[in-house]
Amino acid sequence: MKKMVVFTFLFLSCLPVKSQNYYQEACSSFDRGDYEHAKIQYKLWQAWEGIDMSDQIKKADDCLKAKNTADAMYYDEKYDIAAFYYKKILEINPNDINVKMQYNLCVDIIIPPNQVESIDNNSQSNYSNSSKKQQGIKLLLIKGGTFLMGSPESEPQRCSDETQRYVTLSDFYLSETVITNEQYCCFLNVMNVASNGKHNVSGYGNQKLIEAHEWGVQYVNGEWRPSPGKDNYPVVKVSWYGAKAFCDWASCRLPTEAEWEYACRAGTTTAFNTGAKLSTSQANYKGNEKERHLQHTEPVGTNAPNAWGLYDMHGNVLEWCNDWYGNYSKAAVTNPQGPSKGLGRVMRGGCCASDAMRCRSAYRTDNNPSACYCYNSFRIAATF
Repeated sequence: MKKMVVFTFLFLSCLPVKSQNYYQEACSSFDRGDYEHAKIQYKLWQAWEGIDMSDQIKKADDCLKAKNTADAMYYDEKYDIAAFYYKKILEINPNDINVKMQYNLCVDIIIPPNQVESIDNNSQSNYSNSSKKQQGIKLLLIKGGTFLMGSPESEPQRCSDETQRYVTLSDFYLSETVITNEQYCCFLNVMNVASNGKHNVSGYGNQKLIEAHEWGVQYVNGEWRPSPGKDNYPVVKVSWYGAKAFCDWASCRLPTEAEWEYACRAGTTTAFNTGAKLSTSQANYKGNEKERHLQHTEPVGTNAPNAWGLYDMHGNVLEWCNDWYGNYSKAAVTNPQGPSKGLGRVMRGGCCASDAMRCRSAYRTDNNPSACYCYNSFRIAATF
């Protein structure tokens, strides 16, 4: 009997130590990225002490699910999606060294360090995302410089809001083409965007990102798909919110209006980057009766690129910029971001339904950020 009392005393005296070990082991497991074990230990600590550990258990569970998805995407060489999920884990647990290494490895694959280099604008460097089907977005390094933004008063059919001013820009990256239907569908499906095209946009709440269109994307059997035969066509009927949401997901951004015009011009000072005139053999727009007029979009990269390797800067689709629309002064500026507020966001480039005048390098227009019109599209920018 005495031996039993002693054993019982020793057993009970160990309980606090044992339960404390559960908590310490849970925290240690979580920090090193063993989320399955962390969940078990948090639950044991909760059972022993009666302390609510639901937040910690949820964090461990969220990290575990994200890691399983990220590892699967990495195995399938879908490095951009893998990086997205690894980044989500690091936002919850920045101490996870292994995930940090995997995230950096994905970034190095998507953006090889040896290709981020200083170049002149006539010798264009680029990188190509090595994922197969998910994005395949190719960004070109646009070397910064100073240019004369806007149009001279002598330019035919110029508009009064095309005020000329000297703008100096830092280096930035810009996608070689606008985002395609296939690329945008990847984003919509990964983010589980509903059939109505609505989703939460950081800083703007629940917004409509896109509308289905015969040239664009469709919602079929619970997922988003490019319209038949339109995989490599520019995504259309995208709102500014839809463009921004994609950029947030891809860890990129929309170009500023100044960046867009600088990249479009590619060192030229004429009305178009092709010279004083633009033919329908050079761009998809509404020409005269004797010229080609498709009256619809065409695959990205169909026409020749400008001198810096960028396709379809004139025509095909209108492109969202980050700026609010507004008049600007003649004063020289560096890296302008546009007005702090406004009614419409800037759109550039003209489209397949535009005449040549609206495809000029300096031409400016705008739309309500919620507008999902037929020709609304975008390309992405980044600064590394």
